[in-house]
Amino acid sequence: MERYFTEIKNKLESLGFSVISHDFKRPWGGFLVIDENQAQEFSNKFFKGLDVNTLKIGGKLSPKILIVKPKARLSWQYHNRRAEIWQVYKGTAGIIRSDSDEENEMKEYKEGN
Repeated sequence: MERYFTEIKNKLESLGFSVISHDFKRPWGGFLVIDENQAQEFSNKFFKGLDVNTLKIGGKLSPKILIVKPKARLSWQYHNRRAEIWQVYKGTAGIIRSDSDEENEMKEYKEGN
């Protein structure tokens, strides 16, 4: 799995992104953090040019690539002071979203969603 993470890191760097940190030791996989100064470029590449200034809460952004192992699960999270946008870049992901702490039905998202 480590080789797969390294390949993705190398691909991002070949696209001109600076990976400022990473963690490949999570039970569900890992993540790469892109330099915040490249947030608009990151958005241009992966989010069709969405204006990142509309996402800033507290003036900070943290562009990330999550790499989730097949059949792995992330923890249930609630963000009170953080905006979050995401899309599936490769593969399929089952996502459960809720505005409360009640778990809703899982919805599948495919590449590009």
